[in-house]
Formats: sequence, structure tokens, C-alpha cells
Amino acid sequence: MTAVIRASWPGSRNTSHCFSEPMNMSQIQRRQFLAGIAGGATTIVLSPLSSAKPAASPLGRRFKSGLAEQGFDYMTLYGGEDVTQPTPRRGLWRSDKHVVNTAMAIKTYALSWRLTRRETERTFPARMLEILDRYHGQANGMFSGDECLSGKSPTQGTELCAVVETMYSLEHLISVTGDPAFGDRLERIAFNALPATFAPDMWSHQYDQQVNQVQCTINPDHMWATNGPESNLYGLEPNYGCCAANMHQGWPKFVAHLWMREGEGIAATAYAPSSARFETRGAQVRVALDTDYPFRETLTLTVTTDKAVRFPLVLRVPAWTEGATIRVADGSAKRLKPGSFHKVEHQWQGTVEVDLCFPMKVKTSRRYNGALAIERGPLVYSLKLGENWTRVNADKPHRELPHGDFEVRPTTPWNYGLLMDEAKPETSVTFDEQPVGERPFSPEGAGVVAKVKGRKLPGWKLEHGWAAEVPHEPQSSKEPIEELTLIPYGCTNIRVTEFPRIKE
Repeated sequence: MTAVIRASWPGSRNTSHCFSEPMNMSQIQRRQFLAGIAGGATTIVLSPLSSAKPAASPLGRRFKSGLAEQGFDYMTLYGGEDVTQPTPRRGLWRSDKHVVNTAMAIKTYALSWRLTRRETERTFPARMLEILDRYHGQANGMFSGDECLSGKSPTQGTELCAVVETMYSLEHLISVTGDPAFGDRLERIAFNALPATFAPDMWSHQYDQQVNQVQCTINPDHMWATNGPESNLYGLEPNYGCCAANMHQGWPKFVAHLWMREGEGIAATAYAPSSARFETRGAQVRVALDTDYPFRETLTLTVTTDKAVRFPLVLRVPAWTEGATIRVADGSAKRLKPGSFHKVEHQWQGTVEVDLCFPMKVKTSRRYNGALAIERGPLVYSLKLGENWTRVNADKPHRELPHGDFEVRPTTPWNYGLLMDEAKPETSVTFDEQPVGERPFSPEGAGVVAKVKGRKLPGWKLEHGWAAEVPHEPQSSKEPIEELTLIPYGCTNIRVTEFPRIKE
């Protein structure tokens, strides 16, 4: 779009990009690997050739045909059983199941559709995400891969590069398909998985994050698929240096895709404090969003024009909200349809306020081994743990502070099961709004705190330096009932997110 975007989310000017590849490849294998994966990225460049009349671009079609012949066939892979199987722990590195390649590939067929107009290509990304959710999905909106697809266990990892690449793929999918579901997924990842995988000041990051991550240590006894013992340290370049560069595309590209042009108007595809300027029908327009979303339900847009002009303002309504409303200027509130884009056709003049309300209702979901997860709006909630950060690797090059390496261990118990009425979770969990801190995605800056009852489970302990797998059956406990504090997943550095069930 031609709009100028400004936003108040943290970011970086370094937007380096990397292809992830195994380090033991021959030159021929490396060329084949990069050709297969780069096909999707190259299609981004080809897309403008097809933006006016997609079917009438013979050069683009010939180029795309060449890329298809050299590239990897994800449709065939995702039509079979192999992709459903987790990579064995300490298993074999495979480029076709590599988590970052997978993240990049999600957008490929939708971009190809702009050139080919094959309906199977337009619909394939949603099918691909459905399969990833079913067999490798995580509560934070991502899929596992440490470094290849690793199943649904909340102790398996997800590489940081895969988080930012999935976000970038979703941003393209919204643009190409106009499907609001991709916006919902984008926010879930951006507000949960992305900020949780680096320290609140962004000076250190993890290679792999875990949904149930009760400590982060140098761990030779790890059970990653192919990654090494330092993969979930917070550090300068734990395990491998790609994420140190690639992490910085997450926030800037998210900000750059909050607003997109829609004909003569503009569309809000995801929500964060931001503003956009654009020109339409000879008028200069500025749209600003003031909100503490995702920690709050209300959003206020201010549309300012230098002269009267009519254009559509298109707003994504999340599928998870019930009873969403919109009010334009002094008009009456109108109900909005969840899981849609709502178009406001209006004659804009001067300054006009648009008020949105997306009510957030608490929900529970059953996860791996029947574990319970709690979500509200776009946010997933995790047990808040006390933290002890210990500096390590101080003798390694470039580890001077503030970009050092750190282990993080809990100072408070983590092994709890929840007492939940799954049919009526609102009777079991309360939410309290707090001032949003200077660093919103930090334990201290969390804008919402949840309270829930639970019991300690003495038998749920560490295994292989991690939280043991969540027990499949409901657990008995004679420990006293305690009030537990949950905060948004993205505000945590160590956490429990998928909880065992308690036998009543």
C-alpha cells in the first residue's frame, strides 16, 4: 500500500532474512535445497506482474512454471501421512519437515494462485495450517519444530525464525485472500509466541521456545529433534546465529501490514496502536488507532481528512468475539458479525471517531494428553513464575552486557493442575485489568492478570531437564487449594500453559 505507517510496537531497523539449512549438505544438495525453498520467496517478487490482470501475464506464468519444476511439492507432502509424524527426538534433519521452511511455504501457493488462478492453490494454505494444527499445533498459534516438525507436546520447541516467517506468510495470505481468519492467527502469534521468545528488552532471545517452559538451561540431556543443548537459553545467538538476525523482521513487518489499501479506502487487518496516511480521490487522509488491545476490548479510530471525501473503511472482526459493536461519530452502536470484514461506507469530513468493542470471553481448550489451556480474546494465559537469571558463556566473544547469555530458573513452584469448570470457565477464572507497562510484554508490564484455583501435583516433576509430559489422565492431589496467578503468554519468560486436569 502507499500509506505511511507508524506504530508504537517495539522493533528494530535490522530486517535481515535468512534461509535455514542443514550444515552438512554438499554443494549440489545445497543448491537443490535453496531452489526448492526460494521458489516461494521468489513468487513474492513475481506477484506485481499479476496484480492488474493475473491471467494475462505470460512472462510471470513461464517464470512460475520454472520455479514449480525446481521447487518442492508441499501439496503432495501434505496429502500423505509422513507429515503427520513428529520427527524422532534426536532424529534426522529433513528439509521438507524443517519448521522454518514450513513457515515460509505457507504463503507460497496463495501467491502462486495470483499467477495461475488455480483454486486448489488459493485454498491450500488453510489446509496446510489445519494439518499443522492437528499434528504439531501449539497453544500459542504456532506449530512445533526443534528443528523439524516435532508433534503437539508442549515441551517440544518452536524456532524463533519460524515464528517471524509464519507471521510474514500470514500477512501475505491476508493480502491475497482477504480471509479474516488469517488475521486472527496473525494476532495470536504476534501477541503470544513472538514476544515470549526474547527477553522483554529484546537484547537476548531463544532459538527454541516451549509452551510448557519451566526453566531454560544449558541442557545436554535435552530431547529436541535436532537442535543442541543451548537452544532455549536467552542469549546473543543460542544454538545458531540465524535467529539473531531474523527475529528483527517480526515487529516491523507486523506493523507494516496492520493497514492495507482496499480499493479507494483502507482496511485494518490486525490491531495495534498505530496510524496510517494515504491519499484517495484527491484528499489526504490519516487514520489513527488508539488502544491498549490486546489487553483491552475497546479500540478508538480517528479518521482525519483535509476535505470531504467518501471511501470505505474496512475493519476485521475477530472470530472469537461475541457481541462486537461499532459506533461511527455520534451514531448508534451496531452489532458486528464475528469472523468477517465489516465495511463502513461513509462521507468523511474533518475528524471523525469510530469506536469498536470486541468483547473477550474466557475459553478453555483441550490440548496434548487432554491438558487444559486458557485463552481470552487473542491472548493465551500462562502460570506466572518467579525467575532467577544467571549469566553464562561470559567468556564467549561478543557476550558483553547487555547482549549476554542467560539461564533462567524458577523461584516458585510450577507443577500445578487447575480446578476448572470447563463448561462454564467464567465461573472459575477472574480477570483484572492492570496498567499496561512501558514494556507491555513482560511479567511486570502485563496489562491483564487472571486468577484461578489449583492444586500442586508433587508427582509432576522435571525429566530431561524439562517439565515432564502432561499426564494423560486426571490427577489426584491432596495438596491444599491455592490461588494461582496467570498472565498473558507473551508476557512470560518461563511458564506453564498446558495444565494437567485435577480429579475432583
